[in-house]
Amino acid sequence: MSCSLDAARSFLKQLEARGVREGAVLAYEFSDIRARSASWKTDSVCSTEAGSRPENVRKNRYKDVLPSVCECTSMGSLLGMLSPAGFHLGGRQGPCHPQTPRFSPLPLADDKTRVILSLLQEEGHGDYINGNFIRGTDGSQAYIATQGPLPHTLLDFWRLIWEFGVKVILMACQEIENGQKKCERYWAQEQEPLQIGLFCITLTRETWLNADITLRTLQVTFQKESRSVYQLQYMSWPDRGVPSNPDHVLAMVEEARRLQGSGPSPLCVHCSAGCGRTGVLCTLDYVRQLLLTQMIPPNFSLFNVVLEIRRQRPAAIQTEEQYRFLYHTVAQMFFSALQNASPHYQNLKENCAPLYDDAFSLRTSHTLPATARPSGRVLRSISVPGPPGLAMADTYAVVQKRAAPAGTGTGAGARARGAEETPLYSQVTPRARRPQAHAEDGRGPLPGRVPVDQSPAGPGAYEDVVDGAQTGGLGFNLRIGRPKGPRDPPAEWTRV
Repeated sequence: MSCSLDAARSFLKQLEARGVREGAVLAYEFSDIRARSASWKTDSVCSTEAGSRPENVRKNRYKDVLPSVCECTSMGSLLGMLSPAGFHLGGRQGPCHPQTPRFSPLPLADDKTRVILSLLQEEGHGDYINGNFIRGTDGSQAYIATQGPLPHTLLDFWRLIWEFGVKVILMACQEIENGQKKCERYWAQEQEPLQIGLFCITLTRETWLNADITLRTLQVTFQKESRSVYQLQYMSWPDRGVPSNPDHVLAMVEEARRLQGSGPSPLCVHCSAGCGRTGVLCTLDYVRQLLLTQMIPPNFSLFNVVLEIRRQRPAAIQTEEQYRFLYHTVAQMFFSALQNASPHYQNLKENCAPLYDDAFSLRTSHTLPATARPSGRVLRSISVPGPPGLAMADTYAVVQKRAAPAGTGTGAGARARGAEETPLYSQVTPRARRPQAHAEDGRGPLPGRVPVDQSPAGPGAYEDVVDGAQTGGLGFNLRIGRPKGPRDPPAEWTRV
């Protein structure tokens, strides 16, 4: 595991080193991915001939998203994809990238990624469905990336599920989004069995995995044989966008693997077109499997993983926003694994600043319920705990830079009086020295106070602001570290 963790640590360090350049680097990488993907079509590296045939055109939900057949692809094990020199974190050579990664795809024995159906062909059904296989970490056909079924392709969808022994379906869209039909319902509802051709589907159980994900257990019967099929549906993932909570996406792929077990059957992953959101899920699960099987190579490159998945399913990871989300969620996954392996590992900037200067926070949302996870696994938790408290003995004051709270009075006199009564500084004290520390711990947070992180705090760990207004202001509810080195505190701090 140490080699994989070292690679994960290196990935995080390189990503953090980008600093303010991060947005430009990721935009440049994704632009490169799109350019290379477009060149495969013009250079006839990938063919979409099957989806363009007249008898199959009506089976495509979107005319510009067709299953490809690539002349060469190389997912297999990522170890086999990387040369000994490895890849750098970035993409091609340019102002943000020190050098171009060497990329030489290896031909597979069957060089076909398009899903070909054979079940029920004798009844006049064709072999076509808009779907592609994506290789897993061991080179097997680990994923089937497909579009959301149309009314006249429901039978083809269940032919696919049955023929390839699919046990788990990951659905990343809703039936209707923004007033448009995105996927035909192919599952049964409570007390309403669904008959599709020779397949009878019944719903045996429906629960919420968390605030975003519904888990359904379906009983599927075909020619007197019955199988259980699980469906995980992400209910709030916007089309061409990203989820609001990366933790729940990681919980989705983790639960899918738990339900899947150790069997060889592929995961069926779909959204509406079967590319953007579908590609994000497949990539996250692929990287997670690399981590669990200790197969993350040195100089791990997410850029090249995405590029390879795009070779197997066109337009996978469809937008720059999804690419950025993918980077940050993989980073969260790696960080969590490092925390579990070494509780004292720190890779955050000083004073608890986020690892990345971006709108996505790596902390678990406090407004959503936590998801219980089985113990004894590498990814026992996908939230990022705060670092250990800093050893500090002094007390600092933080400048109040906002006006007095509204509602203290009316008129100019009241405003002036409120400004005089509002203290200029608010005292910040270590937990152990805070008089109400033990009493508050027993009763829970005091009314009106923002709860602090529940991570273990040492005697020098700082708590929230006291003796001042509890809304607004600089540094409220933050732990503030002692300035390092023989220098004075920042100008806005005054020692008490």
